[in-house]
Amino acid sequence: MDNLLKIDKTYDIIIAGAGASGLSLTWHLLQSEKLRSKNVLIVDLNFTPLNDKTWCFWDDSNIPFENLIYHTWNNLVVNAKSKELSEDLQQYRYHCIRSVDYKKQILQQAETASNFTILEAKILGFTSEGKYGVIRTDQGNFKAPYIFQSALKPPGLSTAKSDISLSQHFLGWEIETDNNLFDPDKAIFMDFDIPQLNGLSFFYTLPFTENKALIEYTLFSSNLLTDEEYERELINYLNDKFGLTKGNYTITRREKGNIPMEDRRYPSIYCNRVFNMGTAGGLTKPTTGYTFTRIQKHTMQIVKALESGSEIPEEEASSYRFRVYDMMLLSILDGYSEISIQIFHDLFKNNHFDRILQFLEEETHLGQELKIFSTLPYTPFFKAIWKMKHRILTGA
Repeated sequence: MDNLLKIDKTYDIIIAGAGASGLSLTWHLLQSEKLRSKNVLIVDLNFTPLNDKTWCFWDDSNIPFENLIYHTWNNLVVNAKSKELSEDLQQYRYHCIRSVDYKKQILQQAETASNFTILEAKILGFTSEGKYGVIRTDQGNFKAPYIFQSALKPPGLSTAKSDISLSQHFLGWEIETDNNLFDPDKAIFMDFDIPQLNGLSFFYTLPFTENKALIEYTLFSSNLLTDEEYERELINYLNDKFGLTKGNYTITRREKGNIPMEDRRYPSIYCNRVFNMGTAGGLTKPTTGYTFTRIQKHTMQIVKALESGSEIPEEEASSYRFRVYDMMLLSILDGYSEISIQIFHDLFKNNHFDRILQFLEEETHLGQELKIFSTLPYTPFFKAIWKMKHRILTGA
């Protein structure tokens, strides 16, 4: 039946989904001199830039879109076990980019490029026809030798092996206060010194000026909350931490999200000639939720492969070693709040923050990792290894 699909047009490359990964691939394609002659179609339901997401990441080198960085922090703070742990970063800087700025600039460049076509359409599915992938939309069917998608969950994902499936879910307010309360050079990375009512939870504070900040209530758990429950904790935190009542601040923006934290292995291919990207491609790190820098590395690899005519990379985002680490920590996070908080406390108390960020970025070597683990309580990790041994011994 698929072979009978009417194809409305053929392109060289199709990008399905204009989120972080689709936009990043668009940006890297726009920079490529070798691919300027390729006809590219970008498909999404809505291309209107919305100020509804903030992408945070750390970086130790020159990033390719530095002008889009909304704010940078040089100091990170972790509060745990009634201790404030703070350190100036030496190797890294902690950045945030607003999705509205990212989308607006990249789409403006794509709209002016003669080889790019932008189509607002509902994506219905994907299939294959020989050496082509096919995208089905409510505006027609299109094919290309390469389709890169981040819009739909890959087939079979729901039945893929998974022992632990948590979510990092959050709701945040960007506020403006009457008085100057914040240090715009210092980000509160994690504040665990709050009531642990709904699973492992913490607050995240990103100050942009002395009286403007994004403050998010974040949880690692399997059960989502109602908006009223998130907002009640936000109100309490603003009062307890900063002495703010409703009359002392204005909410200028709201942000809400739900990021998977699971040991499920995501396939790199949706079907023949259709490649998964972003969260749909397993680029989200299970234990942190951070995806942005992994997307950049992946999309750069894709463009290099297209330029050289080589195979599109299909390797997993994390090596076996780091998949095992993620499984161990996920096992501990799954229902053990106090132990988890102790681990985060010891991690940041006994190691330089730069080394921790390097480890979370999966750029450390085994010796450095063993040194980090030696600073943590070992019993929970041995229990996690025993609990997850059936996965660890079969390739994680």
